[in-house]
Amino acid sequence: MKAYLKFLILTLMIALIVFEIITLGILTLPRGRFHSSYQSMIQDKYRILKETNEPKIIMVSGSSSAFGLDQKMLEDATGYKVANLGLHMGFGYLFYTEMAKVNINAGDIVLVGYEYGWQHGFDWLDQSLIMTGIDDNIEMYTMIPPRKWPDFIGYLFKFAETKRSYTETSGIYSREAFDSETGQMTMVRDYSMEWDRELYGVIDVSNPAISESSITYLKDFKQYVEERGASIYFVAPPILADAIVCDYEDFNTLKSLEEEQIGIEFISNPTDYIFPSDLMSNAIYHCNSAGEKVRTELLIEDLRKVLQK
Repeated sequence: MKAYLKFLILTLMIALIVFEIITLGILTLPRGRFHSSYQSMIQDKYRILKETNEPKIIMVSGSSSAFGLDQKMLEDATGYKVANLGLHMGFGYLFYTEMAKVNINAGDIVLVGYEYGWQHGFDWLDQSLIMTGIDDNIEMYTMIPPRKWPDFIGYLFKFAETKRSYTETSGIYSREAFDSETGQMTMVRDYSMEWDRELYGVIDVSNPAISESSITYLKDFKQYVEERGASIYFVAPPILADAIVCDYEDFNTLKSLEEEQIGIEFISNPTDYIFPSDLMSNAIYHCNSAGEKVRTELLIEDLRKVLQK
């Protein structure tokens, strides 16, 4: 019986080692497979956050801040460096909020600029987008909560197939749209939004309510930030007016609920960030180059109110 148990344990250990070798091989080889992709910019944003130890503004957001934040304008106006994590809402609110925790120091300002939908929960992650974004940067997997690891292990062989068939990308939805040193989108968007409900969807925050999971998660995040001597504020994302199918007052109601139930000061007037189509580009949260300036100016004014206190 003892010999059988030893054999069983040894077999399990060998199987585990083989699986780990296969996993590392899939994740790391060939290296830089998705380097040209849009989502691979998450690696540069991670690096910038880690390496910026002077007082900084950390923008926790999806693509509304990839397409809607002029970082140099914000730095010049506030004197803070900017680590803009905004890239793609599809990563999941949970992923880029956990990413923000990598380097929060005393005196930093954390701006929570989620696209609407955050109020419903923080449990969803997109395995495909995250894994192709992280690519072979194994260190970044530490930002995925352990309870989510089974989902990523289950996606491993689909990821291998995606890696095998991937072809390089270019244009606005690629790495070439950004400055890799700053994380700033530099590709000019000089066109205006032509909204199509079927193609781009709508924005609806009617009957505002915040889930218990969102309240719990964000209260914990607020505590995490403040324990490190940093400040945290909610800010509004820029949104396309044509896409809104609820009353404008619903945005202000959601703002009030967030402050009452979570306790993070919401320093924006959400309706100020409802933009006409001539300030938007190719999605309901994406500013064009002109809209990016307008959004950044509004954000600077919001920040000045709290920085002067």
